[in-house]
Amino acid sequence: KKGFGTKVAEKSFTTQLNNWHSFTQEMNEKGIAFTNLQVTAGWVEPEEKIAKFFSILPQTKVVKLSRLRGDENGPFVYFESYFHPRVGITPNEDFNQPLYELLEQKFKVVPVISREKIKARLSTKITANRLQIKKGEPILIRERFVSDPGDRPIEYNIGFYIAEKFTYSIEIRR
Repeated sequence: KKGFGTKVAEKSFTTQLNNWHSFTQEMNEKGIAFTNLQVTAGWVEPEEKIAKFFSILPQTKVVKLSRLRGDENGPFVYFESYFHPRVGITPNEDFNQPLYELLEQKFKVVPVISREKIKARLSTKITANRLQIKKGEPILIRERFVSDPGDRPIEYNIGFYIAEKFTYSIEIRR
């Protein structure tokens, strides 16, 4: 647009929704280099929505894992994961490895069902600061409800993606 300058389009990542992996596995399969810019984990009391998904009392402590991920150009996604206490995961795990590999290998928990909700929003001040963008810039928010083969809840995950860097691709057949 005249008078607004030129903006270089950044590299975008496409995720297909016909199957899913951990973010690490997916990026590795696509050959996309990224790094964990920040990883924190601790015990928290879950929000009502998470406690309801896990079918636990709201005062039951769960592990919350927060990860800010990006590349040499800065962050592009922020994740928060909450784990059902039955899984046995603690804040002291090595969260630099692929999450679902950790769950399967160390805890013998196999994630097989993912129910997801994706919406577009304008970034809040907190999310904008995390992702190093301006408040009000568009982001994609993906909520993931993960269960085991018995449909027992394992993980609630919410991801905040810089919208111009991610595309979700859906193939539907009739």
